[in-house]
Amino acid sequence: MRVYALIPARAGSKGIPNKNIRPIAGHPLLAYTIAFAKKIAFDRVIVSTDSAQYRDIAVRYGGECPYLRGPDASSDTAMEEDILTDLAGNLPALGIPMPDIWVRLESTSPLRTVKSVNNEIALRNNDDIDSVRIVSETEGRLHIINADGFLQPMSPDWDPKRSVMRRSEFPATYRPFNLDVFRHAGWLARGSNYMGHRIRPIIENKITGIDIDDESDFDLAAALISLRPRPAFLTDFIHDPS
Repeated sequence: MRVYALIPARAGSKGIPNKNIRPIAGHPLLAYTIAFAKKIAFDRVIVSTDSAQYRDIAVRYGGECPYLRGPDASSDTAMEEDILTDLAGNLPALGIPMPDIWVRLESTSPLRTVKSVNNEIALRNNDDIDSVRIVSETEGRLHIINADGFLQPMSPDWDPKRSVMRRSEFPATYRPFNLDVFRHAGWLARGSNYMGHRIRPIIENKITGIDIDDESDFDLAAALISLRPRPAFLTDFIHDPS
């Protein structure tokens, strides 16, 4: 059974230009996710990018980038299923068979543990679940700013007669998207719903919920990765490139 890591790395980020290759502690951000993938017994570590510069960096750090992603999978609105379509249309023609299992790793969420993946590649032996998603607990008392410019609770569990509510009064909520494990057959059968509905959650440390979307996120991730000496609790979550 073939298991591939999939690291999407589009070059067209608007919030932080070229954030996937922006340096942290002497290495591009992308390199930390490749370093993580190299610690696991994947058959291949595939980096999907539309940039020749990104491709060269990926290969230098030990990833594979057999071709550059097409425009339909590289637009601002492209989703993971578009990347999978692009891969299925190109990898076999290059002599690379499609995997049985994909492990999608976001380079913009660089903090994760090897144990999470090693435990959950066991998906291949469990037909009772469709996929696995790494999640971290997050705040359930979220608000939006409504059309009138005022705060409005997102949850229907918020008592309109109260200004403050305890966290324990809300159901636990979780932040996804750091890492997904799913069957290629799920994409073939369900398309956009490739993860299915029977998604097993693996609850990770809250630190894995850091996702780099703006300068504040980047500064936080960079500060943690760059800490020297590194606190012991961080060592399982940060994977330094060689």
